[in-house]
Amino acid sequence: MIRFGFDLGANHIRLISKEDGLVFDEPCMVALDRKNRVIAIGNEAKDMKGMDESIRVISPLGQKEIDFDALNLLMEQLCYQFNVFRVFQKTELIVSYPTSFTDEQCEDLKQNLLEFGAYRVYMDQEIWMAAIGANLDLFLPVSSCILNIGYSNCDIALFSSGKMQKKSNSSISGKSINYLIGKWVRQEYGLIISDHMKEKINKGIATALMDSYPKQMHVQGMDVHYHQIKVITINSNQLVNLIQSIIQQWANWIEQFVNGCTPVQKEDIISRGIICCGGVMKLPGIAQTLRQRLPYPFYITDDPEQTVSQGIYILLSRME
Repeated sequence: MIRFGFDLGANHIRLISKEDGLVFDEPCMVALDRKNRVIAIGNEAKDMKGMDESIRVISPLGQKEIDFDALNLLMEQLCYQFNVFRVFQKTELIVSYPTSFTDEQCEDLKQNLLEFGAYRVYMDQEIWMAAIGANLDLFLPVSSCILNIGYSNCDIALFSSGKMQKKSNSSISGKSINYLIGKWVRQEYGLIISDHMKEKINKGIATALMDSYPKQMHVQGMDVHYHQIKVITINSNQLVNLIQSIIQQWANWIEQFVNGCTPVQKEDIISRGIICCGGVMKLPGIAQTLRQRLPYPFYITDDPEQTVSQGIYILLSRME
């Protein structure tokens, strides 16, 4: 039996093999020609953006409306590229999907994978995979709480006795940071910057903590008044208040979630803490700030960006 797993994220798509672990981890993008044929995927597709009018570069999960046609083409190409389906052998797939997917969309995606050649397809929300990847014992009678904040998702859930007892999601996610960075740069400097530059600032110098020696970055954009390319220099300390305001929104949302739990569940969270994962958790100072604002311990997984993929790999290893 061949076993693979897909970790579907708006920012990255990952393919995990039972034999080799993580085999693909690149931007969730696909480049198509005018006949909707796949030209490139991942980093190669991203590099083609804006190069040729005859090439459409699509981010299937990075838009307001999910482009399932493009997503299916991207997944089909990955299956072909990594020889997921083989003659005379059956393939089982595990798919981790964002909470924004509806039941109908999940079923359509599952049927497409079965049509591609899968023998069986198991699908579940990424918060489940995150809990497994964090090595939580979900079958304990006590409550385990996990927080997963990625580029487009922001979920918190409570597990005990093998079930998800409670779940909530917030509209504030990693892309919200990018949006506010772009808005701040425009207000402060009259500069319109690209999505790529927003992401570069986010990953390069964004922090929740003041620093005696702040990081600096040159930022290029279009001057709103003179319509010319302009370069400015900003530093990480200038972004602290912006990041702190977003963390405060997360803190309010987490507090509301915990206050909605039963007294026993709340006591478990206070004593056992909240396990945190997702790419946003790599932001310097986020866990420290949450600890200052809420009376619960916060623990970040060893590799927050890969926790969901690690959960898929654990399941692939245990499947029989």
